[in-house]
Amino acid sequence: MAERLLPIPEAARILGVPTESLRRAADCHGKTIRIGRAVRLHPKDLEELIELCRVPQKEPAFTSAKTPANGSSSTARSSAERARQTAERLRRSSRATSSTEDAQPVPLNLTR
Repeated sequence: MAERLLPIPEAARILGVPTESLRRAADCHGKTIRIGRAVRLHPKDLEELIELCRVPQKEPAFTSAKTPANGSSSTARSSAERARQTAERLRRSSRATSSTEDAQPVPLNLTR
C-alpha cells in the first residue's frame, strides 16, 4: 500500500518551518504532488527536499594579502582611479551649456 501523502501544513509542522516557505521550496524543486486542488508531499521527499535546500558553507571572507596600515587596498585605489578617469572623460565629452564669458552666477535667495 502507498504511504499517506502529507498536506503542506502538516509537513511544515513536522519540519518546523513556515508553510509558505515549504510550499515554495517544494514547488521550486518539483516535489509537490497536486491532485485536483489538493497539494501534498510524499514523506520520502522531505529528506531529499532538506538536502536540496541546504546552503553550502561559505568560504572565509579574508584574503592572504596584507593591506597597508592606512586601511586602503589596491582594489579601492584602482576603483577610485577608474571613477576619476570616467568623470574626467564625461566632463570632456559634455558640451557646454553656456559660454564662459556669458556665464553669470545666479544668487540664491535663502532668506524669506
